[in-house]
Amino acid sequence: MITTEIEKQRHEIYGLLAERRLKDAFGKLAVLVNELQDWISRDKLNEMEMSYKYMIQYMLDGVEDPERKRIYDHLVVSAYMLTDRVSDELVARVSPSQYYGWRRYVKASRANETLASQCDRCDQALNDLSLASLLSEQERDAAKIKSLKHRVEDEAGTLFMDVWTNYPAREEDYSTLREALYANRFPDDLVSLLISALLLNLLHRFDEEKLLLLLDGYRHTSPEIQLRSLCAALMVMYIYRERLPLFPSVQHRIDALSEEPRFKNDVRTVFLQLIKTQETEKITRKMTEELLPEMMKLGPSLYKKIKQEDLMNDINALEENPEWQDMLDKTGIADKLKELTDLQMEGADVFMSTFSHLKSFPFFQSIQNWFMPFNPDHTALSGLLEGQGGAMFKKMLSASSLLCNSDKYSFCLSLSQVPESQRQLMMGQFGAENAAVQEMANQELMKKELSRENISNRYIQDLYRFFKLYIRRSEFTDPFAGHINLLHVSTLESLLSGQESLRLIGEYYFRRGYYDDALELFERLSATYHSDAEIYQKIGFCYQKQGDYAEALEAFLKAEIIAPDNFWTIRRIATCYRNLKKPEMALSYYHRAEKIQPDNLSVQMNIGHCYVEQKDYEEALKYYFKVDYLDPDGGKAWQPIAWCSFLVGKKDQARRYYEKILAGKPTALDYLNAGHVEFSLGHIRQAIDYYRRSIELDGDDTAKFMANFKQDVPDLVASGIAASDIPILLDQLMYGITDTH
Repeated sequence: MITTEIEKQRHEIYGLLAERRLKDAFGKLAVLVNELQDWISRDKLNEMEMSYKYMIQYMLDGVEDPERKRIYDHLVVSAYMLTDRVSDELVARVSPSQYYGWRRYVKASRANETLASQCDRCDQALNDLSLASLLSEQERDAAKIKSLKHRVEDEAGTLFMDVWTNYPAREEDYSTLREALYANRFPDDLVSLLISALLLNLLHRFDEEKLLLLLDGYRHTSPEIQLRSLCAALMVMYIYRERLPLFPSVQHRIDALSEEPRFKNDVRTVFLQLIKTQETEKITRKMTEELLPEMMKLGPSLYKKIKQEDLMNDINALEENPEWQDMLDKTGIADKLKELTDLQMEGADVFMSTFSHLKSFPFFQSIQNWFMPFNPDHTALSGLLEGQGGAMFKKMLSASSLLCNSDKYSFCLSLSQVPESQRQLMMGQFGAENAAVQEMANQELMKKELSRENISNRYIQDLYRFFKLYIRRSEFTDPFAGHINLLHVSTLESLLSGQESLRLIGEYYFRRGYYDDALELFERLSATYHSDAEIYQKIGFCYQKQGDYAEALEAFLKAEIIAPDNFWTIRRIATCYRNLKKPEMALSYYHRAEKIQPDNLSVQMNIGHCYVEQKDYEEALKYYFKVDYLDPDGGKAWQPIAWCSFLVGKKDQARRYYEKILAGKPTALDYLNAGHVEFSLGHIRQAIDYYRRSIELDGDDTAKFMANFKQDVPDLVASGIAASDIPILLDQLMYGITDTH
């Protein structure tokens, strides 16, 4: 059995267990057990099935068993665990992945190594480095220090791999992990790294005790570890949301943490940041497809403007030229840059596209380096950040809230491709005497101290980059592949179901255009806030965005009852009626809107449209002319005026308006309709010319033209055109097109 087949079977069993279809799950699990040919697993499965059959029999016999639910839940948990273990052993036989490769390496070369022994090796390496660093500058051996740093990094990397691949865990492994993470044995940077290893481990296979370990990380003294642990735990809880209710210990731990003053707010913040990851690809596309190409086109123009200035002789030469901003405004780049800046201020990931091309350094071939807290003294950066100003540069980069850890490493590594002279020149700008740099540094350090949001946001960005950019990413369960909605995790309901949380998250979804998710929350809020017109307005808007005008109408009508004279609501109700093909009802609401805002162009136009839909073209014209009067240069009503004029027999008036339309930026339909007017006036050659241009504007799609023309035939006949003349004119048109080509 190949890896994909095993994984498919595993997920099918998960689905059956989530639906509590135990019999079917046992049947599929038996296939995997038979493939493994392990008698211990077969006996375990037989024992589970027998227990389940006894339970069913007792229920049929009417036996009251207060332990039934507990035993049933235990059976489901056991089925999950057996599925995990059997599928893991089967995949291990055939998978070439890095995960199983490391396990095979450990089995072959490090058979006597344990998590505890590797922790000891890390400990010893750290102690040796610490002792060597205590020596005076005269006594220090730089080469030895560098070698010891390498050793610490190597041992930390090995420990990362061991924690990641620790499955199934032995009892002593749990105590080792707890000591490594929370006994102040290791520095915070290493503990932060191990949190990520634990996350990858849990994404591979679920482990109740390890999830509890992650949750316990929130009580660590370090904010970095607190929030990394929380981010990791929440992602794991979402991935395994179907089985979490089977583990009361997790709910108990969440309830206990809820008493921490910041916990609820931190969970909510991380949730919003996880939602933001859905926008990263959209922002990346905007950068690569819109902004950067425009900037590249603009670059030479800006260069010319600068070049023309006499920079050497003009004392104002360093002032920005207002013409540059004018150029930006004309291209629309300024607006795009502002949009990206606003997104960045809200914590959106605007640098993914920038740094995605800087992840090919050998540094990122080691999996642990994707999760490493930024350390400017890492051996991979040796010699890159030295010289005058290097210390300040390191300080500022470490404190910067703009870049996640992974991108900071990318940025520094990219400096290796810069000539040393230029690199030193850049570093020199960060000298201690530079007051502006000092002020910037102080600001960055302050932000770092104050912002817990920054810690979690940057960590999530680190995780996002790994799962999207790591060269072997296909071997991992990508938690960002779908939409991480923590509201679907029942264990977190007590934290996120409050009215404040629901409104906050609902508004965020709404502002970002995630109307399905926003709708779910506003519907829940409406059950409590019966008299809040705004909630019903937003429910209606969400339905409208989904194209469900009937449901949207129902919500808007509820909002109208609460706030009867709200212009926005009245217009939306009218719009829904129009889309539901009820122009009479739409018209009544548009007239109500008209009384509130008599000169609103959109309302006037829509009243006209409603009369058109009722075939009252004369009345429609009154409103279209009013629009034209209120906005004579806009041309908004020209098309309906022209067409309605034609329909009521005012052909010269229709012709005048089509002449104005065709002088601007006409569409294929404009030429078609103008042709109809000329045809009805007996101007056959002019009509054919307009029809030909209509076809040309539609990419020479004659079939589309003929379909549109056919719809208008009754109106042409009503205008006085003989039905027998129509096919003759069309044939002449087609002859002309054929001859031209």
